Amino acid sequence: MSHGLTSQNTRGVVNMGVASENLSKIIEKMNNISKAQQVFVTNIAGKDVDWVMNFQFNLDNEDPFYIEIKERKANLNGGTVSDPGIVLSGDNNAILKICEGKGDFTHAISREQITVEKGKVMDVIRFTRAITIVLKTK
Repeated sequence: MSHGLTSQNTRGVVNMGVASENLSKIIEKMNNISKAQQVFVTNIAGKDVDWVMNFQFNLDNEDPFYIEIKERKANLNGGTVSDPGIVLSGDNNAILKICEGKGDFTHAISREQITVEKGKVMDVIRFTRAITIVLKTK
């Protein structure tokens, strides 16, 4: 299901489905909210270390896409990433609900709407914290 939005990436223009379209809007805001960006920093022995992570999304009714987190920024790209830290599959409408603030990844995973095929659920929860900050910021 495409809403006609596109995203530019290294592979050219990609048609976006409902999940990627809505996540793209959240990420755009996320990259401009310092509190959300702080979720992507870990303090190790008194030194700030930026979180580097790739989330691969293989969702029903949607072309594959991935979110790359590095340098305290998130970027959404169409296609697949070669070695993702997290691979998520399942119902693209569950992602839409998360973007609307009507649930989070924890609920979607426990209801088996979203499956973590690879990676740690705690990393998914960390990304959820950044989404929640964006949704609460007016």
